[in-house]
Amino acid sequence: MAWSMNFEYDAPNDVVTAHFTDCILSNEADVLRWRREVEEHLSKYPGKVDLLINLDGLVVKFTAGRVFGKERREVLERYTHRSYRFGGDEMTRMFVLTSGAINGAAVNHYSTRDEALAALQAEREALRKRGFSPFGGGFVGSKA
Repeated sequence: MAWSMNFEYDAPNDVVTAHFTDCILSNEADVLRWRREVEEHLSKYPGKVDLLINLDGLVVKFTAGRVFGKERREVLERYTHRSYRFGGDEMTRMFVLTSGAINGAAVNHYSTRDEALAALQAEREALRKRGFSPFGGGFVGSKA
């Protein structure tokens, strides 16, 4: 298969799920292509989204790891309220976790989409109980 990605809006859960196919990031050019395409998809939503990221099909090679961390953080800050990850190969998970710690991006990773969604919903509920809107207004499907 050829490089592709798609983003599906799950209305009942008010969350977007990102899926990747053969997105192999070997160098800075690959990472910049990844960023452009992710931004193209996420910019179609009217505001920041909660995002579940399926890491299966996204491969971050050692040679792209540092630039990926920086670009990933910037994309998430601009387009998401919060993000949770699931799946992925060991090297990609390592880069996501390490770059998250270095660049201050979320490092939430779970084995399955259901686990990631449950963690996202738990965070929303905790915020709601503290009197905060879990969406910050302007979120896809929000009433704000």
